[in-house]
Amino acid sequence: MRYLSLLFASVLPLVASCKTAEALPSSPPASGPGVAVVELFSSEGCSSCPPADEVLSDLVRKGDGRVFPLAFHVDYWDDLGWADPFASAQATARQREYAASFGTSSVFTPQMIVDGTEAFVGSDASHARDAITRALARAPSTRLTVTAERADAQSLRVHYRFDPAPKDGVLRLALVERGLVTRVPRGENAGRTLAHENVVRSFVTVPIHAAEGTAVLPVPSSVDRRRAEVIGYVQSAPRTEGRGVPITAAARTPAP
Repeated sequence: MRYLSLLFASVLPLVASCKTAEALPSSPPASGPGVAVVELFSSEGCSSCPPADEVLSDLVRKGDGRVFPLAFHVDYWDDLGWADPFASAQATARQREYAASFGTSSVFTPQMIVDGTEAFVGSDASHARDAITRALARAPSTRLTVTAERADAQSLRVHYRFDPAPKDGVLRLALVERGLVTRVPRGENAGRTLAHENVVRSFVTVPIHAAEGTAVLPVPSSVDRRRAEVIGYVQSAPRTEGRGVPITAAARTPAP
């Protein structure tokens, strides 16, 4: 596992031990009325991250419609020999926001967060399975539906509807792409071929003012729309200080 301490806004990576990923169970998690949004913070520059990437990829392969996996590639390892082609400062900023919501000043990779409130080492498949089961057992406070249409070559127009409209919070919209493969020539993963699923290629936050609306989601030119989809999810205001930001609904739609 790799750690990043946020001290005086500087980046100070520290090294710690990592876990070996185990396969998720072949059967889907226990049934329930809820959804499970699984956010992984990872990097191709981190040697501890490939096992966590495999845990997330296993969720995608299982295809449980109630589970929404997203891989955010952070950029704070990009100066250590290999710049991750999918990394972004936006992903790093999102992880830092989560750190603040958990009452800590540091972030690490690989980190997995389920439903915005349960954070742990991303390669811990058993913890992922249990956290997903707990998330699915919680009834969502609203129902979300999303549809998308092509606005132009660089963007999608995403239509969303809530039933009922959330009383607080925001809508997160992510464009994710499957089947990404990189041959890494340098850095901690030098010589390895890394495979990724549901990498976040674009991400916007939309304030919620009504029961329905429309938002624009950018589409990078390198994205293959045939392997992409839009995932939307609602995050409410934190209910308990230091316990993250709860996710109360989620939905997906293909990227046209």
